[in-house]
Amino acid sequence: MNGTSQDDTADARLTSTMEDYLEGIFRLSQDRRVVRMRDIAGLLGVTPSTATTTVKTLARRGLLSHERYEDVVLTQAGQRIAEEVLRRHMELRSFLEDVLLLDPTTAEDDACRMEHVISEATLDRLRWFAAALHGCGNSRTGCMRVFRHVVQSSAPGVAGSQAFETESGLDGAPCAEQRASG
Repeated sequence: MNGTSQDDTADARLTSTMEDYLEGIFRLSQDRRVVRMRDIAGLLGVTPSTATTTVKTLARRGLLSHERYEDVVLTQAGQRIAEEVLRRHMELRSFLEDVLLLDPTTAEDDACRMEHVISEATLDRLRWFAAALHGCGNSRTGCMRVFRHVVQSSAPGVAGSQAFETESGLDGAPCAEQRASG
């Protein structure tokens, strides 16, 4: 025995392809009762034999269960990872479409590539930046300065996000600059 538990294996760094499979299986499972190998292959644009090879690897890592000719089911660990990848994907796609005004196809393609490598700190900053633009609009001057101040003075994560919402007025109060001039 090598001393590696199934949990250690599941948490080992996954490739972007493995993450795509987990995300795809999760999405398929939301729409149908049973997820089969041909569904996965069709969604990801690969042959069934390629899908089978990757599914077997993910099963060995404890991220899904699959028996030959049976359906594919994510384990709790697999679902947790799939939900996280999907969350990053949706947030990135939204930023690319809503803030950078990319067409939906480009935003989808880029989000799919970026979701595998972006750090949570960078995703937080993108989220805050989008909120600053959305919440402040043209009528609220100085909100970018508020965004910059919060980023420079806050630790990443929920506390920084809450501070930004308060400072920018996204919690219902006016922007800090408007409070000072009003």
